[in-house]
Amino acid sequence: MLELPAFTELAADPDATLDLLALAIAVEFRDVDVTVALVELDALGAELSRAAEQTSGSPAALAVACGQTLGGAHRFAGARQQYDDPENSMLDLVLRRRRGLPILLSVVYVEAARRAGIALDGVGLPGHFVVGHFGAEPPLLLDPFNGGARLETDVSRQLLRPWSAHEIAMRMLNNLVGSYHRRGHLGAAIRAAALRLALPSDTAQRDTLQAELRAIHAQLN
Repeated sequence: MLELPAFTELAADPDATLDLLALAIAVEFRDVDVTVALVELDALGAELSRAAEQTSGSPAALAVACGQTLGGAHRFAGARQQYDDPENSMLDLVLRRRRGLPILLSVVYVEAARRAGIALDGVGLPGHFVVGHFGAEPPLLLDPFNGGARLETDVSRQLLRPWSAHEIAMRMLNNLVGSYHRRGHLGAAIRAAALRLALPSDTAQRDTLQAELRAIHAQLN
């Protein structure tokens, strides 16, 4: 089995890839076969590469190929039942079940596309997470939660920007903090909240994260 760097090490590495960050988060909470997950992403990337070779190579055509391959052929889609179950935030389980939260499905799209040489990025929208191809103007958005369908939005152009791997990891951990906390799993919520402090953040954000961690700790008393 591949030895995965610790999450804290990846969090401090500006070049850490999204797949490793997502798997390192999962490893903090459960046993994960990292090798199997990465092999699955490699296979998806190879299939997507073959599909892309059959297109014109335009941003629009490549975006369609991503949606058709991942959302169509492989049926990746949103987990609509027990939506915020922590398991829907675990990349290895999302790869196995083909169901997950929008942000984890977006991780699958971004990482399969990276392996296929397609420039797809995660895009955080208010209340939702999607992927976008920024080789077109406006960017071409796909909604992995809805099977990779094209998405039109009236969100401000300033919000339509590629998110970094570390920003995405932060939002994933935010989801886990809330999910575990709502279930009364305070130990796991504390773990997720503590992991956020390893990620890059400005002073104001760090102060907020530390305050939230102290508040969850206080509930144990």
